[in-house]
Amino acid sequence: MIRIVGVQRNETAEREFVLLQNQGSLRINLRGHIVMSECSLDTADLNKHAHVFTDDVLVPAGMYVLLMSGFGAARWAKSKDGSMIYYTYMNREHPVWDRCQFPLHLLNTQHSFSERREQALLLR
Repeated sequence: MIRIVGVQRNETAEREFVLLQNQGSLRINLRGHIVMSECSLDTADLNKHAHVFTDDVLVPAGMYVLLMSGFGAARWAKSKDGSMIYYTYMNREHPVWDRCQFPLHLLNTQHSFSERREQALLLR
């Protein structure tokens, strides 16, 4: 299960991020997850206050995902303590989360039959 574990709101997109962690015991595909602010519910504008992950990447148990608001290329990299972090970017010129002080939410995808079968095979 991927969860939000930190948010850094900032006046510049380059310094703003959301930190996620896979707190489950299995690898999880990041594709289809959505980070959204409650502001998007009031404004009905998901383009300004939400992000849909299109990255087709498996996040191992315990690993982190750093969603940066600014520009960059998605990649895996080591942190200062040696753990792996997946860096991904919203490619926005302006900050996303700083404009809205409401809480952020993470919407998870529904599991497909093939994912459940793969997980069952891994547990054997």
